[in-house]
Amino acid sequence: MTASRPRDPLKRKDFQPLREPRFEVIPLPGIEDEIDRYLPADSTVTVTASPRRGLAPTVELATRLATRGIHTVPHLAARYISDQAELRGIVHDLDAAGVREVFVVGGDLREPVGEFRSALQLLRAMQSIGHELTVGIAGYPETHPLISDDAIVRALRDKQDYASYIVSQMSFDARVVREWVDQLRHRGINLPVRIGIAGPVGTARLLRVGARVGVGDSLRVLRKHRGMIQHVSGSWTPGRLLDDLAPAFADPSYGLVGLHIYTFNALAQTAQWWYEEGGRRPGHVVEGGPADLTSEE
Repeated sequence: MTASRPRDPLKRKDFQPLREPRFEVIPLPGIEDEIDRYLPADSTVTVTASPRRGLAPTVELATRLATRGIHTVPHLAARYISDQAELRGIVHDLDAAGVREVFVVGGDLREPVGEFRSALQLLRAMQSIGHELTVGIAGYPETHPLISDDAIVRALRDKQDYASYIVSQMSFDARVVREWVDQLRHRGINLPVRIGIAGPVGTARLLRVGARVGVGDSLRVLRKHRGMIQHVSGSWTPGRLLDDLAPAFADPSYGLVGLHIYTFNALAQTAQWWYEEGGRRPGHVVEGGPADLTSEE
């Protein structure tokens, strides 16, 4: 792995990971209309979960989207699920709606509501129930405030038998991401990795929405980098980060398979940025004609 900064500015219209990124949304009121308005009909939408709102809004939004034919990936947080009976019901409801993929995490609750304390426990329970879902799991390029790096790597090694890919928590430093992937490969964790990045959004919105719904891991990373975000006029755009990550994406030994964009529900800004960077025009909506991206909220 010999990734280095490219000598010339990257032409991101040719940057393959931007062609089919995944868009993470928070299941708040109004987000379904924004998905319709700003994202292409064949987008992949991942629906996060928060300790303040529980898992019900996540499952409800995911099933509605999937029923309409949108490729949807709900987050299943182990600590928000009470027992195997509830898990069985969730898996049944998702399957009935046409959901074919989930993202399994431990969850931010300090104390679980039931018998599952970790993503690994939930993955094992899902296997015992039986399912045909494709499963993604979380990885942490930045140091987790509550769990040691060694413990996280060991957990990933245990979980990889139940999963098909890893999504990294958002990071703002390409060097950190590359070194983290290096560590995974050296320790025998060979799952493909989707790199998590924060979409273009103002700092105030990032922190306001994050605090409102309690997306703890994301907020911890944001607070750590808040000085850098303020330095760029109170907003963040991921262009420079993508430039720095391009060599790693081009190197097959890293096993990077795409981008996971944390939108913080700023879908208008995210879609506009994505189109300008070379993505497919976001005005192709699920229902109706092209959206007017100039009329952002």
